Amino acid sequence: MVAIPRQLWAADLLGVARQHAGHGLSPPEVGHPRPAHVSVTLEVGRVTAPSEPPRPRTLTEALRVMSDEELTTLLAARPDLLDPVPEDVAELASRSTTPASITRAIDELNRWLRTVAEALSALPDPTSVGDLEAMLGQARAKVAAAVRQLRRRGLLWGRDDQLHVVRPVREAFEPYPGGLAPPSSRPMSDEQIDSALAVCGAEAHAVLQRLLWSPTGAVRHADRTVTVTSASSPIERLLSHQLLRPLDSETVIIPREVAWRLRGARFTAEPVATEPPAITGRPRNPDLVDRAAAGAAFALLHDIELVAQHIESVAHKLLRGGGLGSRDVAALAQHLGTDPAHAAFVIECAAAARLVAPAKTAALLPTADYDHWLGCDAPVRWRQVADAWLATDRFFARSGEPGGHPLGQEAYAPSAAGLRMTVLRLVAEAEPGMVLDLDQLADVATWHRPRLSEGPLTARQLVRWTWREASWLGLAALDAVSSFARVPLPPGQPMPTELTALFPAPVSRFVIQTDLTAVTAGPLEHDVAAELRMLADQESRGGGGVYRFSARSLRRAFDMGWSTADVQLWLERHSTTEVPQPLQYLVGDVARRHGSIRVGPAGCYVRLADQTQAAALLAHPAASKLGLRAVAPGVLVAAVDEDELVPLLRELGHTPAVENSAGEVIVTQPSRRATLQPAEPDRAASAAEVAAALLARERAQRVTGQPGTMATTQGTVEQLRSATRAAMPVRVVYVNADGSRAERELAPLDLTAGAVRAVDRHSAQIVTIPLARIASVDPSSRMP
Repeated sequence: MVAIPRQLWAADLLGVARQHAGHGLSPPEVGHPRPAHVSVTLEVGRVTAPSEPPRPRTLTEALRVMSDEELTTLLAARPDLLDPVPEDVAELASRSTTPASITRAIDELNRWLRTVAEALSALPDPTSVGDLEAMLGQARAKVAAAVRQLRRRGLLWGRDDQLHVVRPVREAFEPYPGGLAPPSSRPMSDEQIDSALAVCGAEAHAVLQRLLWSPTGAVRHADRTVTVTSASSPIERLLSHQLLRPLDSETVIIPREVAWRLRGARFTAEPVATEPPAITGRPRNPDLVDRAAAGAAFALLHDIELVAQHIESVAHKLLRGGGLGSRDVAALAQHLGTDPAHAAFVIECAAAARLVAPAKTAALLPTADYDHWLGCDAPVRWRQVADAWLATDRFFARSGEPGGHPLGQEAYAPSAAGLRMTVLRLVAEAEPGMVLDLDQLADVATWHRPRLSEGPLTARQLVRWTWREASWLGLAALDAVSSFARVPLPPGQPMPTELTALFPAPVSRFVIQTDLTAVTAGPLEHDVAAELRMLADQESRGGGGVYRFSARSLRRAFDMGWSTADVQLWLERHSTTEVPQPLQYLVGDVARRHGSIRVGPAGCYVRLADQTQAAALLAHPAASKLGLRAVAPGVLVAAVDEDELVPLLRELGHTPAVENSAGEVIVTQPSRRATLQPAEPDRAASAAEVAAALLARERAQRVTGQPGTMATTQGTVEQLRSATRAAMPVRVVYVNADGSRAERELAPLDLTAGAVRAVDRHSAQIVTIPLARIASVDPSSRMP
């Protein structure tokens, strides 16, 4: 026998294996826990591999022997463990067994995996795949596959013959997993149960049937003494024959073995499918569906623009309890030409995409992000809205229900994003153009997320809400799945060119007709559309549009400081035809009348060029309420601000111009924008990065024997990222493939999910080091 020190066992054993190549020995993985010395037996021409490593005794030990891929899978399946990033495997194990984390993990299980987890909770600890197979009555391969998935999620650990369920998982299904009582201290045999059932009779059998899937029942004086001879009722006969047992003075329970016998060895009342139900449907022309979906997507973008424009010009204050009032929603719906439910969805989408937000005055206003969003192409704008819809923890449809308010608290739901992701994945799995049955879709979604059937809202209602919103977004159209449904999955992937081409190309010109309307052949460029909406009122929606000029609409341009020449020049530049004479006359008439009345602050004052107008204003019934009085010929003052006086003058048919305190006409109004909190930078490390760093910490600590010099997981990832962005050199201590310690001075080039690629500053070679082998990262003492 040859004894090899632990620090050298990997390198030496690898060398021996290379000398004896061809004999089927693979070097052990560096970093797995080993005893202080590893013994190997050397024979002529052969190397005998070391004995099987000891089995893990705790969840922490089980996590430590996981591979990079297995630990990455665990962290990806349970992203709550990444925030904040655990410092080591021990902390990861501790946090993964908290009740809150376990509850979230169980909620993510499909119906089959949830049933397996519940059956494991009903079995003693430890148990085996064989016992679980007997409990569920399913094929061993299906049961073993489910156990592997639960193990990957950290809900159990151990090998197939020694399975340990994490304690909070058992507690989640207590007190009676599967509707079974705890194992009896004195269990009855099948023969004893059958004999007792025959004696107790049919009435007693009916009592037991009611307790098969919920083992307890209320019985007064349940703990009274009853003998076989004194039993006079079905309950007493069951108690006397031990088919029911008293739990306390008011409760009886059916023993596990009795229920199991009467169930016919079934763990569930109805068979649980090990695979999700298939989604079927009838086909439609996918090209037609995609074109309709692109139209719906573009219409939503147009509606968001209209909402932003409307709330900027008309005050929309949020209610004291949060949310937009029903009257404001109804006004927005009328402005959009739609119903309040759809208007509420548009507002929610705009807020989720950070395009509108409450200002300090509690008024809803566009944000600076909205201005940037307007300048993007339509596919980019749609993708931002679709991603925000998918990731927001709100049921938008609740805002449009009776009693709901857009942006109100009643729509908040932590499970909303997960539900939408589940439904969208199911929809995306169908072929584009397939018309789906929503009831069938709800059944499949319930299989994937069983908790849907346990909340106050039914699965069918939630799926119908999601499908309706998906249709408004263009993920579905004509009751069929569109190709756009696959675009947000996974996040960040580019939109296919064939879908981008479906969005209509913007135009900058339009046709002005003699009936004072402008007709566009397609969507206008956003700056042209904004200016045209200032000059005219939009009357139709869609890819094209119809806009109508009027004295009221043209007045908006003059209020913004445009002159007659500015309006005429703009119309000539963007009209494909000559500006009709009726529109020229209207522009000139509004320009002549605009500014004949000047309003300014002084309470406020009014200057009039026409004495008849002054007399008419003083004689108006509202003059006394406004405190309006004459102070000089053609000069009036009011007790209110100009914000209250100007609307009255316009209501009377006048077109006043507003002056500042210096007597200068205010020609522009600054854009009002809500101030958003800066978006948090995406600093979250990926599951692969965290897994690699955690295992690097464990492995390097064993190989180097220097736990004090180990960098934290978060620090390792962040230092490499910072060095990559700043192109700064770093000193990296890592573990070679042969288990030896190495150190390099590197200039990082890029950081992937599993490795760092860098230039060695001494040899000028490009090297790639797996993150799983990095022990520490420190700034280099040399300047770049």
